[in-house]
Amino acid sequence: MLRIVPIVLALIVCFSNLGFMGGHSANQNELVDDHAPRNHLTQDKNAQAAPINEVYNFEDLTESSAQEILGEVIQRDENILRLYWEIIPNAVKYEILIDGATLYAYTNGIEIPIDDVHKKFQVNAISLDGTTLQNKIPITDIDTNPLSPRTTTEFDKMNYPPIYPVYSWIPVSGANHYEIELIKDDKIIRRYFTDANSSDDDFDLYDKTPVLDEGEYFWRVRALTSDNQPLTNWSDKNSSNSFAVKHQIRFCALGDSITHGGGSISVPPSTAIYNWETYCAIPVKNLGRSGDTTAELLARFENDVLPFRPEVLFIMAGVNDYRANILGWESVENLSLLRDKCERNGIKPVFMTPTPLNPAQIQKVNFVELPPVDWQEHQKFICDWIKSQEFYIDVNEKLTDADGNLIESLSVDGLHPDAEGKKIIGEAVAAWLDKYLNLK
Repeated sequence: MLRIVPIVLALIVCFSNLGFMGGHSANQNELVDDHAPRNHLTQDKNAQAAPINEVYNFEDLTESSAQEILGEVIQRDENILRLYWEIIPNAVKYEILIDGATLYAYTNGIEIPIDDVHKKFQVNAISLDGTTLQNKIPITDIDTNPLSPRTTTEFDKMNYPPIYPVYSWIPVSGANHYEIELIKDDKIIRRYFTDANSSDDDFDLYDKTPVLDEGEYFWRVRALTSDNQPLTNWSDKNSSNSFAVKHQIRFCALGDSITHGGGSISVPPSTAIYNWETYCAIPVKNLGRSGDTTAELLARFENDVLPFRPEVLFIMAGVNDYRANILGWESVENLSLLRDKCERNGIKPVFMTPTPLNPAQIQKVNFVELPPVDWQEHQKFICDWIKSQEFYIDVNEKLTDADGNLIESLSVDGLHPDAEGKKIIGEAVAAWLDKYLNLK
């Protein structure tokens, strides 16, 4: 999972599975970038917003009509310029030059409070080491004084919605926190608030409750003030924040954040280019959940897999085990039990070798703890067991350098393969499926 924080005259947007930076005040012409972002792809287990009854005393309107809106929108005194652009692969942030100020966004958009919304600007994509990946990024949408947040989920680009959706948006200028609702068949079924006490600005929310029931869904967000008054209207419903859930999915994928998606430190799984399923020519349902160990995958098999009754289940896990001192034989024991559960339920398990790590890159970005020195030994134990199974796909080999580490160019944070790495994984799955379908 990027976040925006205010500065004098404008905003500096800061990271939030990646995560985001805290706010920082500066002079107009001062370049500010002295806070490191958290990694959304690894911190999301603790980033879940609380349900309404754990935070505020608002009347709980779940199961009420989605047409109902609470409160009057607060009128903002300042002019707002909102820019939006397409995500540039491997960019960890975006540099916005406007009115003599340099601002930074860690989402692919920014809201800027400004006296003249017609002032000239330029947006550049920046890599982890500070070099420019692309100058003068084309702006796909410009809004002045927007009344609603802009959502950034890309469910319309996915063959199936993920079982654990991530809701994402462009941070709203002046917002203290956000209210998010999930709506099914025009009824509000879930309501969340982001943490008003967080030192980080908000731009996404990982839903930790699986979306299992068949039906038509969409989600929406609105910005709130510190006293819980609406700063904006609800975001508009459109194809990118709407999705349908169906059962009887032929091919599903169970895994951790590598399966769930996201990349480049701050881009959440709601973005298609960082999901390996995007690069698989045959549709695969994403049952991934960021942060899972093999034990956690095993524990949620009945609840998260069986409702979809897949013919084939791709299983990729282990990286969160060997980077957290879980021994290889323990991981294999869990994977063996997963295999047995699949076979008892008439599901063909296809194991995928877990991805490698790059400790030097992890240390460079300093988002997660370094893995134990013997992580490769435990990774090899898991990979060897997987290669002894009847059905497997070896993606590890395609992602590993001569020293046994994750190829540096494929991962900004040394843990999660980015767009090109996800493409390698997706195409490997597609190649296996092509053979499988041709043999049937």
